[in-house]
Amino acid sequence: MIAAAVLAALATAPTLKVDAGEWTYGLASSGGSVWAGGLAIGDVLRIDPASGRVVSRTNIGARVFNLASAPGAVWAVANITGTASRIDSRTGKVTATVRVGNGPYDVEWGFGSAWVSNSADGTVSRITGKRVVKTIKVGVEPNGLSAIGSSLWVTDHTAGKLLRIDPRSNRVTGSVTLTGADWVTGYRGSLYVSQETNVVTRVDARTLKVRGSVEVKRNPLGSAIVAGKLWVPCIDSGGVVVVDPATMRVVKQLPGGPSPIVVLPVGGHVWISHTTGTSVWRM
Repeated sequence: MIAAAVLAALATAPTLKVDAGEWTYGLASSGGSVWAGGLAIGDVLRIDPASGRVVSRTNIGARVFNLASAPGAVWAVANITGTASRIDSRTGKVTATVRVGNGPYDVEWGFGSAWVSNSADGTVSRITGKRVVKTIKVGVEPNGLSAIGSSLWVTDHTAGKLLRIDPRSNRVTGSVTLTGADWVTGYRGSLYVSQETNVVTRVDARTLKVRGSVEVKRNPLGSAIVAGKLWVPCIDSGGVVVVDPATMRVVKQLPGGPSPIVVLPVGGHVWISHTTGTSVWRM
């Protein structure tokens, strides 16, 4: 009942639209702020979550894709320059810029390292401190990354796979076939994988067995758990599909704005970035 009440409140709350000045992709929360990656000029925007005001911009290189929260920092990848940058979440200053592989797509923090999927050369880079300590060959086009449980999970979009990496050995230890696999969200022992076949699939994180799937709208991507439900932004439909992760059924559909791509729950609100709109929404 509490989760249902929270969902109803979020769905009916007035939407604050933050003027980002450019299209946005990755979202993260760190240092009391919401951070958004700019897809045009390469800024990482720092947003005050209470007022919705952009308080600073940090340029790291063209086409900022995803972001990841880390202790005292935000990591961000620049897709064109092939770099990952660490931004101090207190000062907003870049404290490290690391050359990774070609076409970095996602970044994740876990197991004491920043991990970057390099979509153009089929690798994952592991950054410890300020340098790449391991480059792991994973397939053709690695996209989404998530540190869940004791493993790092990565999708191979072109090969259609979800792969498990052991962070102790830096080796792939398992995989499951999922056509068009992209984003991975973990919840209560399961992995929820957004696929470009317009479905989200539930995978048991222990056995790698598929436990269900649900049809959503066109081109689902950056999902997140909000009040016990899986919110799935669907880029090409302009909406967010809300799924019950236990039953794998759609329970609600919400307007998401122009090409919604990532959902981030922070402080009683849900933030949504947009790849064809210049505002970040706070619901």
